[in-house]
Amino acid sequence: MITSGEIKSRLWDGATELRGSMDASRYKDYMLGLMFYKFLSDKTLETFRNTAGLGRISESELVEEYTQNREELGEELDKMIQQALGYFVAPEYLYQKWIKDINTGDFEVQKVTDSLNNFEKTIAVTGDSDDFKGLFSSSTLDLTDTALGSNLNERNKSIKALINLFADLDMVALQKSDVLGDAYEYLIGQFAMESGKKAGEFYTPRQVSEIMAQIAAKNSNIQSIYDPTVGSGSLLLTVGKHLSKEVQKDLSYYGQEKNTATYNLTRMNLLLHGVRPEKMTVRNADTLSHDWPEDPSQANVGVQFDAVVITHHTHSRIGIKLA
Repeated sequence: MITSGEIKSRLWDGATELRGSMDASRYKDYMLGLMFYKFLSDKTLETFRNTAGLGRISESELVEEYTQNREELGEELDKMIQQALGYFVAPEYLYQKWIKDINTGDFEVQKVTDSLNNFEKTIAVTGDSDDFKGLFSSSTLDLTDTALGSNLNERNKSIKALINLFADLDMVALQKSDVLGDAYEYLIGQFAMESGKKAGEFYTPRQVSEIMAQIAAKNSNIQSIYDPTVGSGSLLLTVGKHLSKEVQKDLSYYGQEKNTATYNLTRMNLLLHGVRPEKMTVRNADTLSHDWPEDPSQANVGVQFDAVVITHHTHSRIGIKLA
């Protein structure tokens, strides 16, 4: 299997080559968004494999089996996968279908747009559905953006190159070995360095995160942690890593983020690190004007958290100074 160092080097070299003159803070949304969609597709296929009791077969054979079974079982299969994951990716919208179309010369950017739009329709109607809604909204992943190319042919070329960057990566296996989450965090950090001042919108430097995490983790009985300006979610995850494995299993992550693109990045980052949907609650809101909602079981009482961590970079943009 590819090592953590190899995947980090490969992905960042690819990002540097492919993004051209596009601002790093903007290109990250496309790269990390499509990387996450590959993860969703791979999780769907793995869940189908387990549900169908299939052994080790090639990915192309697995896609074919999934397609045939869905034709036969329809909504019954959809619901089985949806119940396990909270969503499903239909065979015709799999990341693997994009790759096949690229290889056969049938690829069109519109097919990617259709796939991302369709994902919204496959989310289970549960209390955790907000963890997936709007992840690929056009406000953050606009595939008609001229920054990807001045015309349709150039945009097709840019998106194809980005899709191929993740084509042979088994995201499920990489997640199980913690390589995927590490690589995602690495890319976020690299994009932050490239973005300069804009990095404050989504990234807390690792050294700062480590110090804050060590302080917060001194309380070994933490069951919930909240970041009012959550950014990419890296600070929450760093605190989690400093807790025991047993505590991590039941740790609940809470966060608020004003910027919609960064809010989407937060949810993707937590899910890629194996945080279960029922253990994460992230809101797209401005903490200064909309504080965390009251405890639904106690009127006029705010929700209580075992630990709260925050960096103040967002306040400086609106003229608030912290002593």
